[in-house]
Amino acid sequence: MSTPTPKEAPSVKGKVLLVEDDPMVVRMYERKFKLEGFKLTMAFNGFEGLEALKKERPDIILLDIMMPKMSGLEMLKIVKDDPQYKDLPVVMLTNLGDRAEDVQKCKELGAEDYWVKANMKLEVITEKIGLILKKYSGR
Repeated sequence: MSTPTPKEAPSVKGKVLLVEDDPMVVRMYERKFKLEGFKLTMAFNGFEGLEALKKERPDIILLDIMMPKMSGLEMLKIVKDDPQYKDLPVVMLTNLGDRAEDVQKCKELGAEDYWVKANMKLEVITEKIGLILKKYSGR
C-alpha cells in the first residue's frame, strides 16, 4: 500500500475549538468535524477552553453556555476582552433555546452567532462554520 502524496492528504478546512461539557455531544461533533476536514480541539469547561486557546489558536470557537466551573458567557467575555483574541469568531452553542434576550446578550458580548444545538443538524453546523471562516479569512 502506498502512502498518500501531499495532494491526496485531506486539507484542513480550519481549526475549531469546541468547549462543551457533554461527552456525548463532543463525540458526535468530533466524528463529524474529522470527516469534514476540520482540526478539532476539545475542552470541557471554560477554564480548559482558555488553556486550549493559549496552546494553539483556533480559527473559530464553538462555546456551550451552561458548563461547570466557568460558563460560556464568562469565557466569551474573557476572550473578547483580550486584544489578542477579540477578533476571533465565537459561536455560542446551547440548548437553552433562542430567547431574544439570550441571543442579544451573547451578541453584545461579542459572539458571532448563537445556535441552538437541538435545532441544527451537524451538516448545517459544519456548513455555517465554513461560511464564518471564509468571512474572517477575508479580513
